[in-house]
This record gives sequence, C-alpha cells and structure tokens, in this order.
Amino acid sequence: MKYLVKLLITIGLLGLILSRIDLAATWSLILSVPSRLLVLALALQLASNVVAALRWRLIMDRIGHARPLAFYLGSYFKGWFFNQGLPTSIGGDGIRILDLTRTGSRAEEAFSGVFIDRIIGLAGLLLLNLGALLLNRSLLPRDLALVLALIVSGLLAGLLALFFLRKFRLFTSGRFLGYLGRLSERYFSVYSTPGSALVQLGLSLLTHLLAMTAFFVLGRGTGLDFPLAVYLVLVPPVVLLTILPLSLAGWGIREGAMVGFFLLVGADRDRVVSFSLLYGLTAFAASLPGLVVFLKQKQSI
Repeated sequence: MKYLVKLLITIGLLGLILSRIDLAATWSLILSVPSRLLVLALALQLASNVVAALRWRLIMDRIGHARPLAFYLGSYFKGWFFNQGLPTSIGGDGIRILDLTRTGSRAEEAFSGVFIDRIIGLAGLLLLNLGALLLNRSLLPRDLALVLALIVSGLLAGLLALFFLRKFRLFTSGRFLGYLGRLSERYFSVYSTPGSALVQLGLSLLTHLLAMTAFFVLGRGTGLDFPLAVYLVLVPPVVLLTILPLSLAGWGIREGAMVGFFLLVGADRDRVVSFSLLYGLTAFAASLPGLVVFLKQKQSI
C-alpha cells in the first residue's frame, strides 16, 4: 500500500510538471545532449558512489567491523539500486543493514554504522551548500538565501549535537534514549580524532562534489549555461527535498523543486525539466552494478 501511494504521488507530480512544459521541446533537448557528456555524467556518479562506499567502510572499521572494500562496494551499489524506486518494502539502507548482519554484525551496530554514514554524508552536502551560499550571496533573493542558510546551519547544529549526547545521563539509560547514547558513543569513536574527522568530511565533500558535477555536466548539455557555483547553490536543497519519503526515488519532487529554484536565476523551464529527468536516468544507470551484484549473490530480500 505504501508503495502504491508513492507510485501514485510520483505519477501525479510528474504528470503535473509535464503538463506545463513543451514535451516535444523537452524530448528534443534530451536527445540533443552529446553522448560524451552522458558518459561523463555517468562516470562522475559512479565515482561518487565508490567514494561513498569507501567512506562507509572506514566508518565500520572505526567501530570494529572491518571487511574488504569489495564487500562495501557491492552492498552500497545494491542499496543504491533498491533506492531507485523498486517495489519492495525495504529501502537501500535496509539492504546494507541486512548485508552487515548476514556477515556477523549485530543489528544495532549495523544500523548505527549505516546511520552514521548517512549523517556524515548529509553533513558534507550541507557544508558544500553553505559554502556556496556564502560565496554567492547575491545569486538568490536575500530573504530566501537567509532562510536556506539558517536551515542548513540548523541541520548542521543538529548533527553536531549528536556528538555530545553521550555526555548526558538522560541518554545513557533506558530503552530508546539509551540507544541514542550508544549511537552517540559510536559516533564519537568514528570522529574522536581530528585526522579521522577530516578524512571522513573530506570524503563526504568529494562524494557530493562529484555528484554535483554530474548535475552540472547534464545541465550544460541541455543548455543551462550556468557556472558550477550556481549548481552548488541550487541543487543541494533539491537533493534534501528528495530525501522526503513521498515519491519513488525523488521522481517528481526533484523535477518540481529544480524548476522552482532554477527559475529564480532565469532558467528555461523545459531545459530544467530535461536536465532533471536526465539526472534521474543517470542515477538509475549508475545503480545497475548493484543489480549485477544482487543477481550474482542470489539472495532473497
């Protein structure tokens, strides 16, 4: 039922967006993108996924669950594939947690490792966006730029707060709050030294910079001739919105949000929708190694 609701929302959003553009022009724009740019965008997204898998491996190493990089690459790509809107009751993060428990990790530790990986990944995206906002303060209307900066800063503060929950007795006992305390302890163990924190943050920034460059390449291919800095300001908020579990793999939400943000800088609606659809297809293509891994392992979900 949840999948059906998401499917209906996705179809409805895409239908609404496509009804407001010139479909022939949009299709022509998609077909006009040079194949070399499509290949480059795919390579950038694949590289982004590989760096993210390496970051996850380092996190698990720090909390005492060392495994070969090949395991994390395979599991991460499987999770990415299942995140692309497949009709299952379990998401990509669930796939990764299952893989860890199947190789000996306790469920709580597996969940913590994936959760921490998500947190540091989100921190990298937020920092990239905040830096771009501060360097391009005249790009957006002042009030909107201020609101975005406050939201991003607030989210970063929340991520930092998790680091200190372990210091409060309230979070060291009890069933639910006690788990938050143990999560904070694992969070601390991963980032307890400046070196490990810098490496993890650097990998997160690189992960998102590669993905943002894929957006940039596809945007330029469809005629959105803005500098990379514009994409670093406008695309991360869209990515944050697609995290909301309202549609399949963010389809519809991504296209609508892209149009809303890029219209602020004078972009053509048809070109924005074309580039957003192309990124969705690129993300799906980048997930196909996960399908190969899954079929090779022949595991049931």
